[in-house]
Parts: sequence; C-alpha cells; structure tokens
Amino acid sequence: MHRVLERLRAAINWGLAQTPPLFDRSPFHRFGVRLDKKSETIRDRRVSRDEERRLLEAALGVMNTARHQYVGETLHDRIIGALELCCRRGEMLLIQNKRVNWDTCQIGIPGATAKDKENRRVPFNPKGRVAAVLKRRATLGPDAFVFGHPSGTYQPLIQTAWETLKLLANGLEPRLGIEGTRWNQEQLRHIDLRWHDLRHEGACRLLTDGVDIRIVQLMLGHASIQQTQHYLNVTDEELRKGLEVSWGLQDRPLRLMSGR
Repeated sequence: MHRVLERLRAAINWGLAQTPPLFDRSPFHRFGVRLDKKSETIRDRRVSRDEERRLLEAALGVMNTARHQYVGETLHDRIIGALELCCRRGEMLLIQNKRVNWDTCQIGIPGATAKDKENRRVPFNPKGRVAAVLKRRATLGPDAFVFGHPSGTYQPLIQTAWETLKLLANGLEPRLGIEGTRWNQEQLRHIDLRWHDLRHEGACRLLTDGVDIRIVQLMLGHASIQQTQHYLNVTDEELRKGLEVSWGLQDRPLRLMSGR
C-alpha cells in the first residue's frame, strides 16, 4: 500500500508539472495585461530646505544631549551623507575611512555592500559638508566607519534615533508607554518621511542643478537610465527655474510661422 501511494503521489506531481498555468495575462483586457505582483508605487516625497534645516538643528540641539545619549552629531553626519552622497543606507553605514580617496575625492563602494553587487566610486565635494565629516572621522583610523558609532565601530541600527529626531524636528515630544508608542507612530505616519527620501532628494537636487542624468545614474548605482528616470522627480518651481536658464540663452524670441 505504501508503494502504491508513493507512485500515485509521483504521478500527480508529474501531471501538475506538465500542466501549463491557466493564464498569465488578464483575460479582461483586449491586449492582455500581465499580472505583476512586484509592481511598486512610485514615491515622490521631497525634502525641502526648511525641513532639512529643522532636522539638522534638532540633531545638533535637543538630540545631542545626555537624555538622548548624545546621538545627535552622528545623526547630523548621516543626514548630510545621505543627501550629498546619495548612497543607500546600508551602503553608507558600511563606508570605512580606508575607502576614502582624498587624491581623487571619491569614496569606494564595494560590490559586497551594494544592492546590485557592483563596485562603484562616489565623488564628494572637497569643500562641501561631507568633506568636513570625512576629515573629522579620519582621526579614528582607517578601519573606522565614517557614519558609525562615535568611537568608529559599525552601527547598523539607527531607526529608533531617526524616528525620535523626526518627531522633535516637527515640534513633537515623543511619548512613553503603549499609548504613547501608538501616538508616536500616528505622528510619524503624518510626517511621512523615510530615510530613503534623503537619498532621493539628493539625487533630485543634482538633476535640478544641471548634473547629467547619466552621472546621477552612476551616483545612485542604477542599472539603467530608465530606472533613474522613474526614480527622480522635480518640483514645478525647479522646472520653471531650469527653463529660465534656457530662455536666458536665447538671443531673440522665436518667430511665429506664417500661415502660408
């Protein structure tokens, strides 16, 4: 009986393997729409200069106290790093001083720490805010993590401090207890700011400043221009300013074509 059941089970499994799926396109559309369960909603959250200022001020202010275990300075540095290097959070937190090349002003991102497993080099402004962070952290030694613990050790968990900072930057005092946690989460949903939005904002600012989209693609570590195009978005004001540059380069206004 045991052998009979095994043969029957094997026959059923073989039959299922040979049977094609009923459909992979929706039969209700005349062109047939593929059922894509992995489609993502494009997020267009931008970080204004004022919001950035409030985050940085709160980090160096109320968050840089004994009550918050003096985590404000490291948060301040990480926000700057996310905005100016446009790295993913995991990549950024794994950057060590030995990856910083001051001769070329580039930071090496090893493929082992990158989402796409590709090595890349991210340039930085030698006179910018990131350079100041890099110089200060360089004193910790080549193996120290630039955006790690104040001592230079790797620190992968920053979400709790990040959520506290978002509340404080918006004038909200975090509450304790079960009810307080629920209230905190409700306020955070209303603020609707994710760490990834900083990387997105940095890339959008580069595009607005006139940086070629192919350069932005390399900064982000995207596999294609199309991926970068879907990722970026500019505000109406930035679009207007960009067009004004083009308008200013015109020697004379365009003439209307005659009706002939």
